[in-house]
Amino acid sequence: MPTSRPDRAFAVFGGTFDPIHKAHLACAQYVLQHCAVSEVQLMPCHLPAHRSSPGVSAEHRAAMVQLAIEHIAGLSLQPLELDKHSPSYTVDSLRLLRQQYPRGGLLFVMGMDSLAYFKQWHQWQSILQLAHLVVCQRPGSTAEDGDCPALLEQHGTSSMQDLHLLDAGKIMLLGNPPVDLSATRVRALLEKNQPSSELTQLIPAEVLHYIKTERLYSGV
Repeated sequence: MPTSRPDRAFAVFGGTFDPIHKAHLACAQYVLQHCAVSEVQLMPCHLPAHRSSPGVSAEHRAAMVQLAIEHIAGLSLQPLELDKHSPSYTVDSLRLLRQQYPRGGLLFVMGMDSLAYFKQWHQWQSILQLAHLVVCQRPGSTAEDGDCPALLEQHGTSSMQDLHLLDAGKIMLLGNPPVDLSATRVRALLEKNQPSSELTQLIPAEVLHYIKTERLYSGV
């Protein structure tokens, strides 16, 4: 009977990371620990296609990601989208990754809130031909929302082996404890110049130091 190939499977976690915070890190570490992947690559997008553009440059956001994961084994920065000058479409980035890694399990990490409108993503069917989706729990979102039921009926799996024996096409819901934290909330607190002791409960101290040094958000 064939066995899984955790040494060949890796995960990519895309997002604006504006700024990266501890809920992002908790999700990435949960994937690393529970999905038998060799690595989780955090991929800051240049210009998100489905939301307003970040107020902070891709270079600064990538620097914050690098600082946040510097001492966490198994997490790395994926700079694929940093030099783009057009909206970042997940399908394009996954195609480039597939050129580098033509075979083996490729897991794309997203939140339950994103899965709920996944059919609005550019060429969403092609995304599932290129990768599996692993879906982190998010406060206020459930598998009954939006597109989730239909997608899970067709592509859902509870078998970790599927993510390693098949190259793409499956969707797995993860059982991570949802963390009620968003970048919007972090930015609001930064703009209000909240005490560092409060902010470092939400973002790594190295990231907060960088934000203050570079004066990335008003109020700090």
